[in-house]
Amino acid sequence: MKELDNLYSGLKPSCSNSLCEGCTILTQSKPEYSYLDYEKLSRGDVLFVADSFKYRYGSLSPFSKKERDLIESMYPTKVQYSASVKCPGVKEGDMIPDNMKLCREHLDATVEKVKPRLIYACGNLSMKMLVKKSGIMDKRGNSYGYTTNSGHSCIVVPIYHPYAVLKEPRHRYLFETDIRNAHEKYVLGKTNQGNFSYEALLSIAEVEMLEYRLRESNDTIAVDIETTGLNFLTDKIQTIAISSEEGNWVIPLDHKDSPFKKGSPQYALVWSTLRKILENPHNKKVFHNAKFDLKFLLEHGIQVTNVWDTKVMHHFINENAPKGLMDLVKLYFSDELENL
Repeated sequence: MKELDNLYSGLKPSCSNSLCEGCTILTQSKPEYSYLDYEKLSRGDVLFVADSFKYRYGSLSPFSKKERDLIESMYPTKVQYSASVKCPGVKEGDMIPDNMKLCREHLDATVEKVKPRLIYACGNLSMKMLVKKSGIMDKRGNSYGYTTNSGHSCIVVPIYHPYAVLKEPRHRYLFETDIRNAHEKYVLGKTNQGNFSYEALLSIAEVEMLEYRLRESNDTIAVDIETTGLNFLTDKIQTIAISSEEGNWVIPLDHKDSPFKKGSPQYALVWSTLRKILENPHNKKVFHNAKFDLKFLLEHGIQVTNVWDTKVMHHFINENAPKGLMDLVKLYFSDELENL
């Protein structure tokens, strides 16, 4: 066996790049090491970064033709492509912290050569290399700042790898939405600055004024509660928030700072007033995951009428998309979320 190793040792590719010295990937059998693709790249506003290169049709490429076709089918302008790891066929488990530190020098050179305004980090390894974070399922669609050693600054947005979309088509909706939202904000400069404010109602007179405005209103209202826990039999509603086109209001209920103390006449009166608002038969009440809120409200004798549920409604829009409240906020109100 030792003789065989000696026989083929002269045929094994070597890496002469000093930046790669000490990388454990060099101990693996690879057809090539440290493929410096950035020497061939040109300037561009947008850079899609894959995990590592793969041999396709006799040459190294960060994305397959099908993956590039998918990206280009939904991206309106020409983009640049690269990989976060410059050796081919590298898996996430191979990239120990020391390897990542070494390879980030090459990645930094890639970004410096292209000087993009926006980078899409495709997949978890690419995200870890660019923003030093993991968990693509939770962090996709978020934005992170990136600055090269030479001072070029841009935005990184993690997205699903196009391979994951081709393999599992239900990911396409989020893949396309994340690309579109980032393009509109960071390339086209389209932003929607939210001007959100709310009023805390701390007296019976203020709550009754709200009831006067909403008890027979035809305008749709949105309702949300915050509770001390998940058990409607033992936990309490701390606050209730109500929104309409006219404004946003928050009422503290079983909250330590609430002026409406349990057992007082004001406590019973505030619930009676809320009942008139929520049982108004003339308008829609919009909740998210309504069954949770309705169980808590029913404990106070409130039978909400004309209930609409954004969780259910979004299922009809796209049954494969996540339907958590934060997921929907990231999809439809990403600008407002970042500006909070």
